[in-house]
Amino acid sequence: MESTDYKSGRRNFLIQTGSIIGITIAGTLITGLVTSCEKNESPVIANVKKDIDVTQYPELLNDYEGVKIKYQNLNENMPIMIVKLPGTNYIVFNTKCTHQGCEVELPDAGSKTILCACHGSFFNEDDGVVLNGPATTNLTVMPSSFNASTNILTVTI
Repeated sequence: MESTDYKSGRRNFLIQTGSIIGITIAGTLITGLVTSCEKNESPVIANVKKDIDVTQYPELLNDYEGVKIKYQNLNENMPIMIVKLPGTNYIVFNTKCTHQGCEVELPDAGSKTILCACHGSFFNEDDGVVLNGPATTNLTVMPSSFNASTNILTVTI
């Protein structure tokens, strides 16, 4: 028969060893969970001014045509859309549809409309107003100004 001291010592050794192994495993699992919950995304920045030379985009020479330009970490990583209006006027839209966040298409110069192909919403090319739903909110118009002497369109994204 084993002595009581020997059994007690063995029991304490097993408990301590088991505790150390358990803490090590738990620590590794918790670290893995916390790390997997961290987003590996760049921050989205707002209210940044961008200067765009409209002469670099042939589409912006014709009324009611447009271009999309995407800037990393701006506008929720969605492109902006610049549409040439008559004269030296431009309008800049957020391309995120107000219905469910799909990216809207470039304008159709013939009908002067902007389509969201995901669910069929139509917006007016002149001002982004909803013409036909399911969207119920107009496209977001971004602040912009055009300097005709330099052909620079300054957009606040």
